[in-house]
Amino acid sequence: MGYQVKETKTTPYINIEKGNVTIKGRSIPEDAFQFYDPVMKACEEYIADPPENTHIIIHLDYVNSGSKKYLTNILTLFENSYLKGSSYKIAWRYDSDDEAMLDLGIDLKGIIKIPIEIISID
Repeated sequence: MGYQVKETKTTPYINIEKGNVTIKGRSIPEDAFQFYDPVMKACEEYIADPPENTHIIIHLDYVNSGSKKYLTNILTLFENSYLKGSSYKIAWRYDSDDEAMLDLGIDLKGIIKIPIEIISID
């Protein structure tokens, strides 16, 4: 099972494949539901039969409020699978001068029970 979305000026690159989930870029879609609903469905399919270990890498440079909601919902899906015994690790990457993305990573770390490593990128 693989799912991929190419990055645009307003939407992030998303790749969901066995053992790896990557979300990278800018997330300011005009219609967050239209963009993220298929992503949510792909994540639901993924957690139905997850591999032994999954690494989730998130590196966003801007996220609007609708995207924050869906990002939290996506991580909550993985969290539910994690709480049932599946193994997940999240790497939250942010540009070293981007305090907003650092703060969002810290907020998610306080909400989501999957271990989140917050990594500054120069």
